[in-house]
Amino acid sequence: MPFSTAEERAIHFQKHGGGIGAATELAYEAMADAFMAGAMTLVMRECIRPNGTDRVRMNIANRHLAVAIVVSGVLKTYYVVALHSINGHGHGSVTAYFNYECTRTDL
Repeated sequence: MPFSTAEERAIHFQKHGGGIGAATELAYEAMADAFMAGAMTLVMRECIRPNGTDRVRMNIANRHLAVAIVVSGVLKTYYVVALHSINGHGHGSVTAYFNYECTRTDL
């Protein structure tokens, strides 16, 4: 499950690669792919956004979140959700943040 272009991969690696622990763009893409394609565990949640095109997956234990396009399987992003994004925006919990991401229509 790749990013749509090498440029998109580079942009997302620059923004999120360090937080995920990826040393290179290709490692970041491989980690995102493994996260989205891997088996669901008890601490993972997944949904389809109301737009019907975005699949959101989150590990609520380590706050890893990824988004991919349903039809093409192209990655949109992969990152660790910062605690200030959860607490500072009034979500109150990782699960509430995931629910917010699932219901977003402003994309």
